[in-house]
Amino acid sequence: MADAPPAGAMRVAVTGATVVGQEGRWRTLHSFGQIIDELARHVARIAYHAPLAVDDDACDYELTAANVIVRPWFAWGTSPGAMKHPLRLAIGYWRLVGEGDAIFVRGSGPLNWLVHLFARFRRRRVVHWIVGNPLAIMAGADRGYGRLGRWLGITFARTERLMLRFSARISRAALLVNGEELARIFRSPRTVSVVSTSIRAEDLREREDTCGGDEYRVLYMGFLRPEKGIEHLIQALPLVRSPRPVRLILAGSAGSFGPYVDGLKSLCERLGVADRVEWAGHVPFGPARFRYMDDADVLALPTLSEGTPRVLVEARARCLPVVSTWVGGIPSSVRHEVDGLLVPPSDPAALASAIGRVLTDGELRRRLIRAGYERTRSMTIDAFVAGIVSVLRDPSRPASFQGEQAAAS
Repeated sequence: MADAPPAGAMRVAVTGATVVGQEGRWRTLHSFGQIIDELARHVARIAYHAPLAVDDDACDYELTAANVIVRPWFAWGTSPGAMKHPLRLAIGYWRLVGEGDAIFVRGSGPLNWLVHLFARFRRRRVVHWIVGNPLAIMAGADRGYGRLGRWLGITFARTERLMLRFSARISRAALLVNGEELARIFRSPRTVSVVSTSIRAEDLREREDTCGGDEYRVLYMGFLRPEKGIEHLIQALPLVRSPRPVRLILAGSAGSFGPYVDGLKSLCERLGVADRVEWAGHVPFGPARFRYMDDADVLALPTLSEGTPRVLVEARARCLPVVSTWVGGIPSSVRHEVDGLLVPPSDPAALASAIGRVLTDGELRRRLIRAGYERTRSMTIDAFVAGIVSVLRDPSRPASFQGEQAAAS
């Protein structure tokens, strides 16, 4: 393995999200774009290899760092779409590895375990940030692919996981994984559990309490997809016991899952709650998203599979209490009864009970708000990227990752 140059002289090749735009004006996922721009402040150059986006709305962050060079790939939309072009993928990953002293990979993209094999051959350092669990997503929710499609998806996800575990050992990569569940799956001497974040210090907003209006506002913010379990939140709405009317705001885009959203709207009609559900559509990160959080009384995330959702950090940073589920890496981010409430997945009654507790028990709510705010004060992008830089220079010491140390404090 080549000796690491000083951080300021390091060239980093990056992949992990989609892009849209043209030369000089590229947009990507906000959550990853912020990290790329912050990382660019610490290194000489970033070559960002990314497929062109199919869903333009998801790319709501314009890259601004002058030392970020975007290398757009062909648009593939889904993993099955990408797998129609294995040679193009392999060539892309080979070129990616050739552009950096160190390689930073986000997520479990199709065949991206090839990066590790190529990096070992070309003597490059690798840091792989594993943000979610595709196998759990495919196994836990019906995404409308049919029985055969679902079986093929599970088989593909299982194979990709095995290949990633094997190839990461070959490359001696550092693995940054979202939460303890993924840390167990990808256990190695170079694995460290982290918590995703998208906030900066200026995004924090302190307040003592919520629930000061004439009605209670329950906010869901995220993609409208089957694995998010939104139907269970809608089923929970009429079960919430409260002295005031309860309104549910669903903020997020459906992408290619329009039929799923149609089913959710039909469910609202059947349950007689359609007039109490607001469909806000996609809300970009920043002032618009913060306004929704500041106007809400509790954030509910009924997800069936997850890494460490950034929205749970964002909400607590705005002093909005959170209710979520005992799945994936969420217990690594939210401590039950300390800075949030957690319930079993797919359990509308338990979800309604937890939401009702937050809405009606002021002492509990204020305690959750205070603890959540204090914990997220150290969960900033600056700390997270400082940890990435440290590990990029020496992947053999992933415990030096400062973001996780701060998050766990």
